[in-house]
This record gives sequence, structure tokens and C-alpha cells, in this order.
Amino acid sequence: MEEKKEYKCTQCDKFYKNYKSLWKHNYIYHKHQNTPETPGPPPIAHQTPPEKNKCGNCNMVFSRVDSLSRHINKNRCKGKNDEQIDLEKENKEMKKEILEIKKNDEIRQKELEKLKDLLQKSLKIHPKTLQKINNQLNNHGNINNITIYQLGKENLSELFTKQEKLGILNRQAMSINDIVELAHTSGKYKSCMNVYITNLQNTIGYMYDEKQNNFIAVNKNELLNDLLDSRMYDIEKFYEEFEEKLEPNRAEKIKLFIERMNDEEDCLKGLKKEEIKLILYNNKEAIGTILPNAKNIEIDIDSESEKEEVENVVL
Repeated sequence: MEEKKEYKCTQCDKFYKNYKSLWKHNYIYHKHQNTPETPGPPPIAHQTPPEKNKCGNCNMVFSRVDSLSRHINKNRCKGKNDEQIDLEKENKEMKKEILEIKKNDEIRQKELEKLKDLLQKSLKIHPKTLQKINNQLNNHGNINNITIYQLGKENLSELFTKQEKLGILNRQAMSINDIVELAHTSGKYKSCMNVYITNLQNTIGYMYDEKQNNFIAVNKNELLNDLLDSRMYDIEKFYEEFEEKLEPNRAEKIKLFIERMNDEEDCLKGLKKEEIKLILYNNKEAIGTILPNAKNIEIDIDSESEKEEVENVVL
């Protein structure tokens, strides 16, 4: 009989009946180290994925960019630093606030639908009404000895107190609402009461114009955009002034809010514009604080039913 040939492992002295078994043994247990006694195909080398698909947090490299995206976006990466974790947490909180804003906006929209019949008839200010308002302005841009600033020239950094600035910053996403209410509708700063909206249906708003030395009718959408831009500029100045005095978490949130409001593709600015419009409309009677005789101004209306609807409206 032909003597059977055995193959011995040079690493652990084990014997195998054929070289294929020995090769598999070496491949599994001895890190792919083949010996002259174990001829056979070398193991296929794994191709190294491109470095552009490398995770910057844990240095893992992926063969495809979509695998890298899933690794990062699905919170599978274990190498995230504290700053990234805090930022993701703050983004989730901001998204939650946006959902609350949308929810409240839907509630308000339903309430407005109930008043649809009431708001169908425009409560427009007749040109004669504006003329009567303008007659109360003197040649120096004063109303009852109150200097009115044109929108964008109020310099709220000088007007507001330290406590008011900090209070606005601490409100984070609601800071724009608070600064508009305090400056333009509260009556505390009468010189800043330079804008108002009297109707939600038409496209007209009103603002003080220093060149014409009176209130003029302007496009409502453009008025709201200018108002938001002016007040966000003030909020940025407040943030620069008190950044080091704010709690780190609050400072990061107001910074994120400012960045989102400056992003034209973010829906947050549109939501805030709708909220500001309602603030101005709901406080339209505040003009009476700088025009004591405003309730005596005649509003031109087309019917007795409209007269009943607007008998308590100042403007």
C-alpha cells in the first residue's frame, strides 16, 4: 500500500491529511502565514476604502458615502465629542420649540377661520384718517412732544436697560417677540411706536417716515421683513454685549436662533413673521398712547354693519 502523506503545521505541530486542510488551519489560526509545506492561494486582500469616507470622530472608514451618513446620522458613532452631543441635543430642543410654534399657529389659524365673516370686510384707514393723524405731527417729527424714530433708527442698545436686554436674550427663540412688544407696542418707548397693522386681510401696513414727516402706507410684507431684520440686528448686538455673562447653554441657544433667522431657507423666519404680524395687529390700539385723541378720529366705513364691527377700533 502507498504510504499516506501527512502535512504538519510548523506553528503548533498539528498534522493534516492534505495541504488544503493545513492551509485552512494556518489561514484561521496563524494570521494567514503560509509555509512551504502548505502551498495554496493567498487570501484575498481587502481593498482599503477611500479616505474621503472616513468618520472625523472615530476614524472609521466606509466604502460608500451613504454608509458614512448612516453611521453619523443614526447616532452609531461612539466617538462624538461633548460639544457635538450638546449641539445635537440643542437642535432637538429647537425642533421641539418649532413644533410647538406650528401647533400654536394652527390653533390661531382655526380661531381666525371662525372670525372669517367678521374679517371679510376690510377695516381700511381712509386717506382722510391718515391726514388727521399727520396733522398732529409738528415740523420736528414730534407727536405731543414725543420724537418718533423711523424704523431701523431706534438704537435700542442705548434705549433698553441692562435687565431688559438680558431678559430678551434669556427668552431665546421668543426673544424677537419680546423685543417687538417692548419697543413697538408696550407704550414704554413711545418714540419707537412707528409701525402698526390695522387689518389682517389686506396687504397694507403703516409706518412713520421721517422724510415726509408723517405715517405712510407701505407693503405689509416688506414692512414685516424690515422690522424683523432691524430687531434681529439689535438682538445680535445684545448677544455680543452679554455673551460672557449668559449661561453657556442659553448663550448657545440664542446663537443657534440667530443663525437660523439669518438663514433665508429656514422656515423659522416665516413663522416668526406671522407671529409679529399678530402682535402688531392685536396691539393696534396702542397708538392711542401717543395720540390721546385717536379715539375721536373718524374711520370711513361703507355700511352700518361695518360700523358696529369697528366701533371699538382706534385705527
